[in-house]
Amino acid sequence: MKIPSGRTILRRLRKLDEYLGQFPYKQSIYFEQLIGLAFSRGFYLPFYTNDNDDETIEYKVVWNGSDIGGNLSGSPQGKPDIVAYCFGFYLIVEATQKTSSNQWTQEFAQAVRHCGDFVRENGVEPSEVYIVLITPKLHEDTYQSLRHHPQRDYKIVPLETKALVRIMETAILAFTIKHLEFRKLFNEIPKCLAKSSSLLDFRNGLEEELRNRQREVLRQERRTFLSVKAYEAMQKTPRVAVAVSEILDSLLKHPFVGQYLKIAGQELNSNDIETVLVEESLGSRAGRTIQTDEQLFECVPCSDFKGRGLRLIGEVESIG
Repeated sequence: MKIPSGRTILRRLRKLDEYLGQFPYKQSIYFEQLIGLAFSRGFYLPFYTNDNDDETIEYKVVWNGSDIGGNLSGSPQGKPDIVAYCFGFYLIVEATQKTSSNQWTQEFAQAVRHCGDFVRENGVEPSEVYIVLITPKLHEDTYQSLRHHPQRDYKIVPLETKALVRIMETAILAFTIKHLEFRKLFNEIPKCLAKSSSLLDFRNGLEEELRNRQREVLRQERRTFLSVKAYEAMQKTPRVAVAVSEILDSLLKHPFVGQYLKIAGQELNSNDIETVLVEESLGSRAGRTIQTDEQLFECVPCSDFKGRGLRLIGEVESIG
């Protein structure tokens, strides 16, 4: 299957009822698949199904459903819906459309057993595995089960699709986000649950945590994001050397740059352009204009940038 873009998946999550309405007889299966695709795109990991899983690939997202020629079937009994093999940890993901009182007993309770099986079969530590529960809306009984009977061996991360939308939005904008940032978030969500006094209180506390975490991540990755967008603006210009003001003007008109800066609560000026291009090694100073004494930049060739990146990776790997 052709994997949809991250923004397409995000749009489907935002308009979930409209998307699933196209599949009246297999909505639960398409919901499972969509959540698997969201984790694949959000974590920048390859997506596999039960049909084509490649055990030689260490880091990946596997949906245990089947997709043969567009004919979908859901994950079998006894297996988690989705497993994400992340950098340094694992996610056991259970996804359900159910929002009724049997949400916990019929859907989510089995996730603990699936997690135990995964730990034993793969020889990993329980502390390395997170159980992620995804639903359009958590039921009060599910909240009470998690709140008053917490699991001691595993961290359980309950998420409504609204929360997953914000996580996806962050990952798409901050495309160099580290998996470590996701893990930090998944460590905090059970704490939000533990200190909440009601389901509504948990929702509000989680929304605040996600909003603060999003702003923090976007600020951390700001330099890389802006350097790439500045490089993109330079590449679209027919001239070899481009003035900083021209790059800045292009970025201020870019919808994704505007969205990024608004969420991060920051502004952009010409000094930022010069700084990010030089520090991220995507631009090289190429003199100044005569009339306005403005800095000009040339694009660093992609092959040169790639070679530098590979040398940097080699140096880091040699340390370990």
